[in-house]
Amino acid sequence: MDQTPTHPVKTVVLVDDEDLVRRLVSRVLQKEGYRVIEVGTAEEGLEIVNNGEAIDLLLTDVTLPGMNGVELGRRALEKRRDLKLICMSGSGEEEIVTELLARAAGAAAFLGKPFSNGKLLETVGGMLDGASASSNGLRSAESASGL
Repeated sequence: MDQTPTHPVKTVVLVDDEDLVRRLVSRVLQKEGYRVIEVGTAEEGLEIVNNGEAIDLLLTDVTLPGMNGVELGRRALEKRRDLKLICMSGSGEEEIVTELLARAAGAAAFLGKPFSNGKLLETVGGMLDGASASSNGLRSAESASGL
């Protein structure tokens, strides 16, 4: 039995160079009713941001070949101030992205890998539903078992 999404359809650009992670995250988001555009590089993600397509959220891994996720996030936010951003990493890189996330004025979060499906959906949903951010504009999602 299909579940009816509890929110209007939102578009997420998902950038992760690990195919398995990208497919799993995409599947979880799609089952929740999100439209997901999957890409494997920051350059592909930036191209989508720059092409004017309606996008609600950029969900990017921090560690990517070539341009990293922090630079992608910085460039994407320069181009589209209304874009929401979630940076994810399993390498403890939250400190690296803190400045970027703070500049996003509450429209950004960090999601530590591994994370559960529930934590992913909570973070994405909270970001897209405009839940209040902490005073410095940074939301940090606690790691949990899962992805």
